[in-house]
Amino acid sequence: MKTKYLQLINPLKWVKASRLKKKDGQYDKSKSDLELNLYSKILKNDMLHYGYFEDPETPADTISIKDIEDAQVKYAQNIIDLITDKKGLILDVGCGMGGLSAILTEQKFKAEALTPNKNQIRHIQQKYPAIPVHNCKFEDVTETKIYKTVINSESFQYINLDKGLEKINAITEPGARWIITDYFRLHNDGINKSSHLYDEFIATIEKSNWKIVYQKDITPNILPMLRLLNLYVERFLFPIKNFGFEKLRYKQGFLYYLTQELREGIDGKIHKEVASIDPVKFENEKKYMIFALERK
Repeated sequence: MKTKYLQLINPLKWVKASRLKKKDGQYDKSKSDLELNLYSKILKNDMLHYGYFEDPETPADTISIKDIEDAQVKYAQNIIDLITDKKGLILDVGCGMGGLSAILTEQKFKAEALTPNKNQIRHIQQKYPAIPVHNCKFEDVTETKIYKTVINSESFQYINLDKGLEKINAITEPGARWIITDYFRLHNDGINKSSHLYDEFIATIEKSNWKIVYQKDITPNILPMLRLLNLYVERFLFPIKNFGFEKLRYKQGFLYYLTQELREGIDGKIHKEVASIDPVKFENEKKYMIFALERK
């Protein structure tokens, strides 16, 4: 026991900890998203989104892994059905693990994938070597190719709206189609500030050289996935976390009090993440949309 505590005042340990802290400050989530990498190990169809459930009232405790993967394929097909140019080049922006690009390729579309995430790049190159993949953020694309269709499947929220419009105009021509499936904030309130404001997005598009030709609110169809995630958090994550903390308190009281700040940080992170998957909060604060836009 004494040896464990002496490690805490070992200067070499503090030097290593300091180096790790510096690396933490350099962590770029877009280039190495640990959460998405975890999800990809659980779901094997290489898609990292909420899916599309035909029955919005599907009970959370009846949903299987196969149901999730089927819903994700249905979500992908909703996107594919909006592609009007069947022979033109397609860019799948924020392609994740390559699931949508793979389906597009299977259906004889000419698809290219784009992601700044090094883990996703490695996975796609190994599993789908025939799919060209660009290792960069959308705003940093240097391609001179002209794409007939650009798809943002749950990736548009990470792109600056003005910069995104500037870039998509550089890689498309009039008549091109831009398909966006993502959630939008209804107002500025709420703990989770990710995604664009819906009204701001609509106003910006109306002033641009793009027009909305199709839109559908699919919020009800993604809520079963949120209810499932919330169920697992309430029944497994919280009890396991509380058990671990209490176990530490009883077995290693000194370490328990020494790590108070760390534990509070973990609780804060969990609180923020759980708020983003709370189905009631989501429905009150956000709207999940499918848009098809055409360039004028």
